[in-house]
Amino acid sequence: MTAALHQRVRPLLSGESRSLADFAVGAAAVTVAARYLAVLFVNAPGQSAVPVAPDLATTVSTAVVAAAAIAVAVTDTDPLAGIGLLFVGVFGLLSLLSSAAVLPAAVAVILGTATVAAVVGHRLDLVSAAATALLGAALSIGLASGVGGWTSLRPVASTVALLGIASTPAFAATDWRSLSTADWGAIFGGIAAFAVVFAVGRAVPFVTGAVTLTGTGVVGTSLPVVALAVAGAVTTGSAASRTRRWQLLAGVALVAFAGVPASLPRALPFALGVATLTAQEGQP
Repeated sequence: MTAALHQRVRPLLSGESRSLADFAVGAAAVTVAARYLAVLFVNAPGQSAVPVAPDLATTVSTAVVAAAAIAVAVTDTDPLAGIGLLFVGVFGLLSLLSSAAVLPAAVAVILGTATVAAVVGHRLDLVSAAATALLGAALSIGLASGVGGWTSLRPVASTVALLGIASTPAFAATDWRSLSTADWGAIFGGIAAFAVVFAVGRAVPFVTGAVTLTGTGVVGTSLPVVALAVAGAVTTGSAASRTRRWQLLAGVALVAFAGVPASLPRALPFALGVATLTAQEGQP
C-alpha cells in the first residue's frame, strides 16, 4: 500500500516537492516545540488551572508530525527512503485512530527509520554514521521500554537518547576533521549551554529533574549527560541558524523537543528528525 501511494503521488509533485517537504518539516518542528512548552507550562507549580490541554496538544502534534512524514515521503526522490517514511507517517496516523495499532506502529517506526538510515548510509562519513546509529538505537530501545513494556530499559533509553541528541553536531559540520572550518561561535555556545545546565542542575536538582522528566521523559540519567545533550542541541541549532540551514535546525529541534522516544508521540518526531538530519549530509 505504501509503495503504491508513493508511486502515484510523487509524479504529481515534481515542481513544488522540495518546498512542500521543507514546509512540512518546519511545521512539525514548531508543533513539537509548542507541545513541549505546553506540557512544561501545565506542570509548572500554580498553573493547574491554566486552560491548556496537554493531551490535545500531544494529539495535534502527533497528527502534524505524521502528516509531515507522509509529505516528505511522497516527495522524496529515493523510493526506498520514501517508503520508509510512509511507514512512519501512515502508521503514526493509524495509532491515533485505534489503540490496537500502537504496537504495529512502533514496529513500523523502527523499521521505517532503519530503512531511511540504510538508504542514506552510503553518503555518511564515519562520524555522522555513528551519530545516526546512536539515534536509531535510542529509537529502538526507547520504544521497547515504553510501548514494548520493558520498563527496566527506560534509564538506558534515556541515556542513549540524550547521547544521540548530543551527537547531532556531526550533521552540522561540513568537515569535522578540519579545525579551520569549525564554527567556533556555535561550539562556544554549546560549551556555555553545558556550563549553565550543569550549574542550574547542581543548584536546583529537583526543578531540573522535574523539567527533564515532564518535558523530555528522561528517567535515571545523570546531570552531565543531560547537560551534554543540551550542549549538542544548542551547538547544532546555532550552527544551523548562522548558516541558514533551516532543515538542519528543524531536524535537531524535532529530536531535542521529542526527548526520549518511549511513546509514539515522542518517537514519531524523533524518527522524522533523524530522517531530516541524515538528509543534510554533504550540504553546505
